[in-house]
Amino acid sequence: MNSSTNFTDTPREMPLPQPDRRARSRRSWMISLTAVCFLFGGLTAMQLRAIETVRDNKVKEAQSLKSEQAMVAQMKGRMAEEIEQREKLQVSLDEAKKKLAAGSTLSKQQADKLNAEIKKMQLVAGLTSVSGPGIVMKLQDDPEVAKTGALPSGFAPGIVHDYDVLQVVNELRSAKAEAVSINDTRITAYTPIRCVGPAIFINWEPATAPFVVKAIGDPDRLASAVSMPNGIVDNLRGSGGLTVGVSKTDALDLPAAEGVPTMKVIKPEQ
Repeated sequence: MNSSTNFTDTPREMPLPQPDRRARSRRSWMISLTAVCFLFGGLTAMQLRAIETVRDNKVKEAQSLKSEQAMVAQMKGRMAEEIEQREKLQVSLDEAKKKLAAGSTLSKQQADKLNAEIKKMQLVAGLTSVSGPGIVMKLQDDPEVAKTGALPSGFAPGIVHDYDVLQVVNELRSAKAEAVSINDTRITAYTPIRCVGPAIFINWEPATAPFVVKAIGDPDRLASAVSMPNGIVDNLRGSGGLTVGVSKTDALDLPAAEGVPTMKVIKPEQ
């Protein structure tokens, strides 16, 4: 008897449909392109913003430079006038001394008058120590900016610069201050105030912050002149971020200037 083996066919699993490779590649390419576009757009926006910022900074720097140049020109004019006035006083002082030296031909009244004129000229020229009421101004650097120092261009907002000190002196003189000193150095028409590297030189000597400015005159008038709205104090505090203090006092003592410069070129008219 032939035995036969019956095999039952097991149904095979049908393969799942595979996604189209081209469609998958296209989606990946679109995602990458979109990401690149977003990145490029962001970089372009940042670059445009940086360009606009640089342009605005250049405009501000140009305006600031123009204002500073105008201020320097004005100060040079005032300085020239004061130098001319002091030269005339020096000539008068020399003449008075010559007349006083010939005392045998002068009466006591004439000699006393000449002595009074000489003292007056010395007082105006800053050759005598003086005292009186007035104000004290204190200019200090911004502590945070002072740590980092000036920018490569030499300018740093928040640092006291030579033209800041010049502006203060000019404003005090305009308000009829009769005598001014900075860090106990008497300021006269011959006192240079200029920046040399990182330091400010006053009368050829380096000075550092804080700068203590003392001015003898009417305290109310001087304080009002420097503290008026949009005046020198507001400008220094607002634009530069400096710390500026102003106080009135009834008693100030200012030293005498360290002599007068030697005249090598100018000569008095005969």
